[in-house]
Amino acid sequence: MVSPAAHSEPTADPYPDSDLILRSYHLVKYDDYFTASAGGVWFSTPLGLNCGIWDRGSFGCAGDIRGAPPGTHNVGWVNGNIVTRYDWLLGIQFPPGRAERELPARSYIEYNGTRCATMADSSTYCSRGPFKFFVTPTGTWLSPP
Repeated sequence: MVSPAAHSEPTADPYPDSDLILRSYHLVKYDDYFTASAGGVWFSTPLGLNCGIWDRGSFGCAGDIRGAPPGTHNVGWVNGNIVTRYDWLLGIQFPPGRAERELPARSYIEYNGTRCATMADSSTYCSRGPFKFFVTPTGTWLSPP
């Protein structure tokens, strides 16, 4: 007898198709997203997140991180970390950057080797190599370690 788990379908990859973003979304000029509040580029999202890409491609968002543990307000990856994460320590590592403009739906920004996109459904997707996160209106996914 074979266990039911042996016949289960693999979990679908929750992340957007990077080729679709590159082909179909609008690349914004990163220098339009510089602010006086901190180095790097900073943007807000339709979900109300404050997001940035800063030193050596570190990236993250602050705000209502859907599906994260209560009290969690930051998601991202900081250069030197081995995983993308959300936790209290990430809040301490975040620069004080504040967005001055929104990254519109169906657009993306690239800076220091990192790409962030606002999807058609207002979700936010950021990636740098194997490090990525995807914040949707109903949940958040982090790249596996």
